[in-house]
Amino acid sequence: MDHSLRRADTYIEADNRFHRTLALAARNALIVSLVDSIVGLLSEQRARIFSVPGGPERGQVYHKTLLEAVEQRDVERARTAMRAHLAQVSEDVAAAPTDAGAAHTEG
Repeated sequence: MDHSLRRADTYIEADNRFHRTLALAARNALIVSLVDSIVGLLSEQRARIFSVPGGPERGQVYHKTLLEAVEQRDVERARTAMRAHLAQVSEDVAAAPTDAGAAHTEG
């Protein structure tokens, strides 16, 4: 994702893989199913974030913190990082123009 911060389509694809990989790592079929069922909605929201200055970069900060916590098996830090990431995404999506998604998914 670091290499795709200026290419929405590539970044969104990598972001979707990152979150699906986290779901698989949880070894919980329900979580994987939920992530798979909302991938379209998540992709739309991620596209909107590209219209918010610094949105993808902020997301990367949380992704890296979350990954470090998972690698260290620090459940509490992972939980805190994910909650903070969700709050950040919510703020960025709310700040995005409502028609931002379609224009930014093509590259």
